[in-house]
Amino acid sequence: MVVGSMAVMVYGEPRMTHDLDLVVDIPPQDAEKIETLFPAGEFYCPPLEFLRSEIVRQGQFNLIHNESGLKIDVIIRKQTDHAICEFGRKRKVPFWQGSEVYIASAEDIVIKKLEFFRLGGSEKHIRDIRGILAETEVDAAYLQEWVSRLGLAEQWLKVNAN
Repeated sequence: MVVGSMAVMVYGEPRMTHDLDLVVDIPPQDAEKIETLFPAGEFYCPPLEFLRSEIVRQGQFNLIHNESGLKIDVIIRKQTDHAICEFGRKRKVPFWQGSEVYIASAEDIVIKKLEFFRLGGSEKHIRDIRGILAETEVDAAYLQEWVSRLGLAEQWLKVNAN
């Protein structure tokens, strides 16, 4: 989804669950577009100044759909080599009520989950990765390149251990 100078990418296959991760590329001066996309009557949205500060620091914030309870983790795209490459590999898919979104590739989701595992040690990420690899054909060379470049070899070994 692109709104003015804001681009959005969803992590994972888009389906209505109670948690959705969006990676957003947006300049601070366009923070009010978030309020336009997620109106206060339908969503909890943090105050505009908080949105701007998170955009500047490349942080994240949550939105919550009031009726369904859907929680949306909005992650501001980082300016790292992998984040830029990942965003360039996104693909457009149908989403909801005739709209479309961009989703991250399976390889980039695996890489992100390896990073999350390194940070927090949650086995959930390893199980998620194994599930992705069991059901999705991936570009092994791309995956191996980023595992190496990002120093994720130890975590990758854990995924492949029985």
